Amino acid sequence: MLLSFRPSGSARALWCALLLFTSFATSAVLVNDNDKRTLRDPNEFDYIIVGGGLTGLVAAHRLSENLFVSVLVLEYGVIDRSNKTLIPYLATSLNIPAMFDIRTAPEPGLEGNTYAVRAGSVAGGGSTVNGMAYDRASVADYDSWEELGNRGWGWKGMFPYFRKSADFTPPPREIVDKYQYTYDETAYGRFSPLQVTLPHWQVPDQYKMADAFTELGVEHLQEHAKGNAIGQFWAPATIDSKTMTRSSSLTAYYDKASWRPNLKMLTEHQVTQLTFDGDSTTVTGVKAINRKTNAEVTFRARKEVVMAAGALHTPQILQLSGIGPKSVVEAAGIKCKVDLPAVGSNLQDHPVAYLNWKVTNSFPEPNILAINETFAAAALEEYQNHRTGPYTKCQSNTIAFLSLPMITNNTADLINGLESQVASDYLPDSYTSDLIAGYEAQRAILARQLGDGSVSALEFPFGGSGMVPNSIQKPLSRGTVHLNPTNPHGEPIVTYHAFTNPFDRAQIATFIEFTRRYFKTNALADMQPQEVSPGEDAQTEDQIIAKLIAGGPLSLSPSFAHPSSSCPMMPKEKGGCVGADLRVYGTKRLSIIDASIIPIIPSAHLQATMYAIAEKASDIIKWRGLWQWW
Repeated sequence: MLLSFRPSGSARALWCALLLFTSFATSAVLVNDNDKRTLRDPNEFDYIIVGGGLTGLVAAHRLSENLFVSVLVLEYGVIDRSNKTLIPYLATSLNIPAMFDIRTAPEPGLEGNTYAVRAGSVAGGGSTVNGMAYDRASVADYDSWEELGNRGWGWKGMFPYFRKSADFTPPPREIVDKYQYTYDETAYGRFSPLQVTLPHWQVPDQYKMADAFTELGVEHLQEHAKGNAIGQFWAPATIDSKTMTRSSSLTAYYDKASWRPNLKMLTEHQVTQLTFDGDSTTVTGVKAINRKTNAEVTFRARKEVVMAAGALHTPQILQLSGIGPKSVVEAAGIKCKVDLPAVGSNLQDHPVAYLNWKVTNSFPEPNILAINETFAAAALEEYQNHRTGPYTKCQSNTIAFLSLPMITNNTADLINGLESQVASDYLPDSYTSDLIAGYEAQRAILARQLGDGSVSALEFPFGGSGMVPNSIQKPLSRGTVHLNPTNPHGEPIVTYHAFTNPFDRAQIATFIEFTRRYFKTNALADMQPQEVSPGEDAQTEDQIIAKLIAGGPLSLSPSFAHPSSSCPMMPKEKGGCVGADLRVYGTKRLSIIDASIIPIIPSAHLQATMYAIAEKASDIIKWRGLWQWW
């Protein structure tokens, strides 16, 4: 296997010397984003990375550590260093101009309604525009990937890369004591690129909400990031403690490597298709459109093209290149080079119901910055002068991830209903027998894990307000990402098929029953909670779902902005697109490293997982390249 290869003694000495030199060099910071560096051949590189998002910029940093290797990153969007992307509090609202404008197709499980699909369209991708939560899933979440045939991708194989990517810096001791923060620094790396910490401000009512979970028997975890993320805990944010601004793949990885003469990023370049060596399936490079000039440019890759365009656009680019389901590709008028049904299949996200209770808040209430101009002005001045206070807080840092047995006594009946299903009855019509077989393998794992409580079923973030999301962590519905046959180069047709599987409808109804019990706890009595949505008149599963759908996307959504899994890492005969080595089946010199490779979505926000995936993927690609070099 490639990963077992080690160079000879003399070669190893040369490589170690090179790494030692470049490790000192990576401390340099980009001063001018417009500084362009030329290479010997401006259109030929060893590696071409398609997408300068979270994973793309991690890989760019790591691959370019070898100064004998040239790396090109092609990024659709621009570099955005505005306050909107940097100040933590401003991450509490959507940065729409920095996102793609995509809507789902009519969703069959949601009465044909369409919904916005959120994905970052700037350098750094989601890490530049997300809510900044940094949380990992549990051991069983990642072990399920290995169980599906991906050797080395379980918890033991992932944990070193979680530590390699993220460096946790505790807040000052007085802040830790004031807000009762808990953590375990050994869960994180030392001198790792990504910076995470906890903010210098919290509101009083979120502690009452934490007490309500305790009253219901939900344990407070000292630290979630070492493999047990089932319970309630403090989730750090991707904040650089030195500046109290966002830490992203742009600031943490690209900026520290941008000085290298062997690394080049071209922004505002849209990759339209892959190029091949004649009629073969060996990938030689890419074609891209310069969005500023509308000129088409061809770039050549000597070693590998690395797809990092995300779960929506990686399958689209593959399909535009003739790699994907034959019927989808040919319907768009494109010759099919590799009939690979997995491309654009298995789409997953975290469907979410936004529930609302009217509550009486203590001062300062969670939305104080939005409703009190005097308080907001003082808070902004504090942040500008001292980098402390309310502006250091982004989305809620208090989260409960709950297993199904923690939520209901009806777990066995729910799992029995799931296992009795005929899988094809609830999957998209386009699914082939291989895709169905792969789904059945996933379902068997999920039924066992949900039943024994080794994974979380529900995410319940809480920050002191009466608006609480209930997010399904292990959906059983599966969606698709396909070319638009009438406009292949426009945005792809995204259909989540959310809530088409009855198990997901049962999950959300069960979660709401739990949330109603939660708001009736003694710990919340002085907040005087009154249910607003879905409303006490909605009691049966059908009534609850109907009320939520009628409330629109701010009531029930197929997405928590975590699109993933659309080019899954699984055996080809089980509906896989890539193997454990991340190479696309049926091709040569083509790999994928973004969220599309996740076979089963983890019970967590995706950001932390994606940094670990990108670090691990970079090592895999590096060793593959060394094999070629030596």
